[in-house]
Amino acid sequence: MSAELKILLIEDTPGDAFLIKFYLGESISHKFDFNHVDTLEKAFEKLRENQYDIILMDLNLPDSVGLESVKKLIETFPNNLVIVLTGLIDERVGLEAVRYGAQDFLVKGKFDSKVLVSSIIFSYERYNLNKKLFKTATDLAMGESRFNYMQEITGIGFVELDLTKKTVNLSDYTLKVLGYPIEQKSIPLDLFLQKMFTNNEHKVLEEYLAQNAEKGEYSFTSVTFKQPVRVRWERRENLILGVIYYNEIGLTATAN
Repeated sequence: MSAELKILLIEDTPGDAFLIKFYLGESISHKFDFNHVDTLEKAFEKLRENQYDIILMDLNLPDSVGLESVKKLIETFPNNLVIVLTGLIDERVGLEAVRYGAQDFLVKGKFDSKVLVSSIIFSYERYNLNKKLFKTATDLAMGESRFNYMQEITGIGFVELDLTKKTVNLSDYTLKVLGYPIEQKSIPLDLFLQKMFTNNEHKVLEEYLAQNAEKGEYSFTSVTFKQPVRVRWERRENLILGVIYYNEIGLTATAN
C-alpha cells in the first residue's frame, strides 16, 4: 500500500498524542497524514469538513467518556473506520467498543510503532474488503430483484432440472405461476412433472430428453393451464436449463 493514509487522532493527553505521532513517523513502509484534536466536538467539526481513512480515538475525553464516545462517533459518522485507544484498566471496554462497531482496539503502553501500524493497515484493508463484499451482495440482491421483476413483466419463467438429484430449481416467477411459495425455490422432479405434464407426455418427454441433444424447443399441453406451453431448453451435462414462455398463453405480471 503506497498511498498516504489520512489519520485523525482524538486524544486529550499531549504525551500520548506525541507518542502516536512519533510511532507513525517511524514507519518506513507506510506514510500517514497525521491530524490531531483533543475533544470529540472538535473531531465532529473536522469530520464534517474532511474525509479521513482512519480515526484513532481515546475513550476518555474532556467532553465524552467511555463507550459513549465511540457510540456517538459511529452513530454520527457511520462510514468511518475507528480504532479505539484504551488505558490498561479499560481492556474490557475496548472489546465492547469493537462490538459497537470499532475495527480494533489498542491498549496504551502495550504497543509500539510496529503494532500500531499493523493494526491500522490490517483494519483498513479489512474494512475496505467488507465494504466491497457488502456492495457485491447488495448489487446481487438488486440484480435478482430486477431479474424477477423482468420475468413478471415479460411473462417468461426459468427452470433448472437436475437429472442427478431429481430436483427442479424454479425462478420466483415460475414458483408464483405454479402456486408454490417463493421461499421454496426447489421441488422434486416428479412433483414438477405432475404439475406440468400429463402422464402420456411424461413418456414423450423422457424419450425426447433421452436423445441427448444439446439444446432444443419443446411444446406441451400443460396440466395446470390446459393449453400448449412452449419451452426452450439447453443441456449442460446433468442439468437442463429451460425457458418457459408463459406470455404466449396470456400469463404476465397479473398471474397468481
